[in-house]
Amino acid sequence: MAMEYQHKQVLLVGLACLDIITVCGHFPIEDEDFRADDHYWQCGGNACNSAVVLQQLGDQCNLMACLSENCPQSDYILQKLTNIGIKSNWCIRHIGHKTPISTVLINKKNGSRTIMHYSWLPEITLDNFQNRVQFDNLDWIHFEGRRKNMLEIGRMMDYIRLRYKDRIKISVELEKKDENSLQLIPKADVIFIGKDFAQAFGHDNATDCLRAFYPLAQSPAIMICPWGDYGADGIGPPQSNIVHADALTLDVVVDTLAAGDTFLAGTIHSLRKGESLLKSISYGCKLAGTKCKQRGLMFEKIPTDH
Repeated sequence: MAMEYQHKQVLLVGLACLDIITVCGHFPIEDEDFRADDHYWQCGGNACNSAVVLQQLGDQCNLMACLSENCPQSDYILQKLTNIGIKSNWCIRHIGHKTPISTVLINKKNGSRTIMHYSWLPEITLDNFQNRVQFDNLDWIHFEGRRKNMLEIGRMMDYIRLRYKDRIKISVELEKKDENSLQLIPKADVIFIGKDFAQAFGHDNATDCLRAFYPLAQSPAIMICPWGDYGADGIGPPQSNIVHADALTLDVVVDTLAAGDTFLAGTIHSLRKGESLLKSISYGCKLAGTKCKQRGLMFEKIPTDH
């Protein structure tokens, strides 16, 4: 795969939404009336964000998400994706539904982001997946583990494994706790365990998280747990030892929105190239830290992975 990845494509399956972002000088107090510093729109959603970053790294990306039909907000998202070369023709458009929206408050004092999300669109089904996706040019499919759709995601992963065996790598992100989420771990080649997910199961650090969840994986899987300014831990073949990468040291934090999605994109990019697990999560941390020093996901200069 290390030599062939440039001729293949990545599919990301998950959320695309419109981020409506307001930048504040401080976090608001309830019922406060004050002037914001800035306000703008951008594409959002975990899968969509990771696709935007991967595309800039040179990976040809396809996005599969649910959007609204005859809706200017959905049209905005699709146009932005087209502008940077991301293919979105496998997205599902639903009539009579509103576009998913995230209203985001960014605190200029510390770069924190507070997100209020609205989405009542149907989720992607196995039938959608089978009938729309053309698998021949894919070598990696990533699933955003959405709480409302864990069982259907598991069916999609089973379908890939049955039809394509090891020809297509499968990765999954587990970010929010769900009773069916652990069933996805043995179905994936690469598993990203989010900090919130780990804490929901009682784990207060990345190392303990990997020790608890890695036995559920199917060898020779890789499991990765990013943990904010601690950095990230990973475990996988050949020795199945835990490796650690430090987070990038930051003097100033501008915007942490989608830092985790950026880490995921950088790590997948390096793994597709055939890099080691340690080098891959190190690059993910470097890229995520660089993102935190800027607004949004469009890089003026992409950090190298060496």
